[in-house]
Amino acid sequence: MAKRRVKVVDPWKTKQWFVIKAPKIFGEKDVGQTAAAEPDMLIGRTVEVLGSEVTGSLSHLQYLLWFRITKVVGSNAFTDLYGYELERSFMKRLTRRHSSKVEVVFDVITKDKKKLHVKAVTWTAVKVSRAKRTAIRKKMVEMITEEASKREKDDLIKEFFAGDLMKRIAAEVKKIAPVRRVEVAKVRYIPEETEVEEAKVPSSSS
Repeated sequence: MAKRRVKVVDPWKTKQWFVIKAPKIFGEKDVGQTAAAEPDMLIGRTVEVLGSEVTGSLSHLQYLLWFRITKVVGSNAFTDLYGYELERSFMKRLTRRHSSKVEVVFDVITKDKKKLHVKAVTWTAVKVSRAKRTAIRKKMVEMITEEASKREKDDLIKEFFAGDLMKRIAAEVKKIAPVRRVEVAKVRYIPEETEVEEAKVPSSSS
């Protein structure tokens, strides 16, 4: 009896390719491509992009940005800015002997009422006392919280790595102790429960 031939279909041939667009704050530039069998399957997918790819500056090469796909129109997948993280290898190079790495983790509310989970770090030029570390943390929280009240979510996240806020904080912290660098090492958007539910059940409308 002859064996029945089974036709094997390459799953990639059934998928469509979509162009990933950066968030509006970065001019909706093309930042890559992704494939899916259906457009709705892309909703909620997270894309990692180097900061230098959207700003055009090599000084932002060490920032790994997170974009989340929120809608698909035709062959274009549009995204929202969800946060970023400073590359660990870069942070390790900043950490040296006979100096202090002062960290603080806290939440802020932006002008448009969005919550961000923030990790701020100061690297000092010398070893500092516990009292000075506490003062440095307080100053970082104070200035970042104040800035958050003046800016909308995307604008604030961009300011953290591409603006002059870190330089302004460093100038104030220098009044407490010698400073090598100040960074928001990690920031993550915390969506409301309704937004989370919407991401779980994508809509077919554009």
